[in-house]
Amino acid sequence: MGMGQVALILGVVALVLGGSAVGIALTHTGPAGVAGGNGLPGAQGPPGPGAVVKQSFNGGTTTLTSTCGFYAGSNISFAVSSPGTFVITSSVLLLIQHTLGNFTFYTLSLANVSATCNPSLNNFVEGSLSDALPSGNYGPAYSLVQSFQVGAAGTYTFGIIGEQTGGTDVTDFYYASVAGVFYPS
Repeated sequence: MGMGQVALILGVVALVLGGSAVGIALTHTGPAGVAGGNGLPGAQGPPGPGAVVKQSFNGGTTTLTSTCGFYAGSNISFAVSSPGTFVITSSVLLLIQHTLGNFTFYTLSLANVSATCNPSLNNFVEGSLSDALPSGNYGPAYSLVQSFQVGAAGTYTFGIIGEQTGGTDVTDFYYASVAGVFYPS
């Protein structure tokens, strides 16, 4: 046997042994170590500020006009002790006494009662009834969601606002549910 053949055989043996060593290293976890001790539990922390929840349901009517106004009875008030965020949601049903040939257009939103009454300042919905619809009562329903950030403790009141921006059909807020959650920061 020549020197080249011996080197080749030794190289193949080294590769086989090296592969076996890698296989053993990957599959053998070694001996288990000593388990560590558990520390003593700490004292209970103070409770978090928690969320505040309010809701209202209203079945009274308030007529929408060309001037922005609040849906009477839809307001919810919170007295909070810190800055935070309010998330207000509502479902509102309108009652429109529609007349054939009259186009009706309206805008609805949620608002802080201390702010300017303007539905397009916040998230809003717009709706309309075509002048081609037959005369009759129509009841479109909408869902509204709006968040309001406040920088100080105090009392805050929110409600549904709206205005009729076109047409002369009598358009009423007919029913609403309003729910709000305050998240302290």
